[in-house]
Amino acid sequence: MRRLFSMLRNEGGFSLAELLVVVAVLGLMLAGLLAVQMQGQYSYLMGSSRVEAQQNGRVALELMVRELRSAQSVTAIPSATNMTFVDENGVTIQYQLSGSTLNRVSAGTSTPLIGGVTSLTLTYYSAFNGATNTGTTTTTAGSVQAIRVQLVTTTENSVASYSAASQSAVLESFVRLRNI
Repeated sequence: MRRLFSMLRNEGGFSLAELLVVVAVLGLMLAGLLAVQMQGQYSYLMGSSRVEAQQNGRVALELMVRELRSAQSVTAIPSATNMTFVDENGVTIQYQLSGSTLNRVSAGTSTPLIGGVTSLTLTYYSAFNGATNTGTTTTTAGSVQAIRVQLVTTTENSVASYSAASQSAVLESFVRLRNI
């Protein structure tokens, strides 16, 4: 028993050099773990912002295209970001870009469709070749046969341009008016 106690008393602790090596290795491991965690957050932020921008644009573009396909007539095209038409039920519908919000005005009631719209470009065609997506452009509402809708969206919450959350999506569709 005496021998056991003498062995325990003679045991030395860790030396300062050993302790510094352990702290340095632990610090490197934690720094690597932090870098992996930060990259994961960056990737998530970028991906979720891109999905938000694309989803908002898809919803708005799908509604616009569906209503335009069944339109009875285009009644006014005051600008490339504003259009008025009569739908299949005889209701006057207007799409207009106001700031960064795309609005749908139906029978005098304005409803914001989506926010975060960078640009909306409507190109009107009196003659349209679907095979090449080209045609003769027009500014006369009565002669519109097809419309090219291009929508550029970002996230609805404003973020700094250098941020990973600053994502945009460009969506485009060609619509041939069926009922004209």
